[in-house]
Parts: sequence; structure tokens; C-alpha cells
Amino acid sequence: MLPDRDETLEIQLLLRHLGYDPGALDGLHGPHLSHAISGFEADQGLPVTGQADMALNARLHDLIAAGPSRALLAATAPPRRGFWQRHAWPARMGGL
Repeated sequence: MLPDRDETLEIQLLLRHLGYDPGALDGLHGPHLSHAISGFEADQGLPVTGQADMALNARLHDLIAAGPSRALLAATAPPRRGFWQRHAWPARMGGL
């Protein structure tokens, strides 16, 4: 069963909270929402349908209840440095 407009809006909000871009938060199922759902499904190892439904809504709620969002983790993680940034000694390399 497909969700109504309020439930679709809730799915959009949950996806945005998890770091996916569902497009406009309008309660309508468009291409941006389908793309966000497909990305979420792929990241979770689920069959990729791109469709909003009540099972997706429940999965999103469960994931949020389980811990911080990937967007929050990405925003608070230190920047990754490349191999040479981690291991090179700038003074030995003439300031390079």
C-alpha cells in the first residue's frame, strides 16, 4: 500500500535526516524522492525499488531510533588525509 501525502512527507523528512536528498519537502512522490529512496535501499542492502511504502517508513524509523544519522557522523568526522599527508615530513621534503 502506497503512503498518503502526509506519510510521504514523513518519509521525505526521515530521508533528509539520514543525509539523503529527497528534493522538495512537499509530500509528493517525484524523481528526487525516488532517487533518495533508491540510494537508501542500496546502502541498506535492500532490493532497489525507489518506491515509498509503509515498510520503508518503518525501516527509516528503526534506523533513526538505532543511532545517529550518517549525515551527522560525516559532519563530525575529522577530514580524511591522504597517505602523503599522514606520512610525509614537510621539513625533510623541503617544505613541499
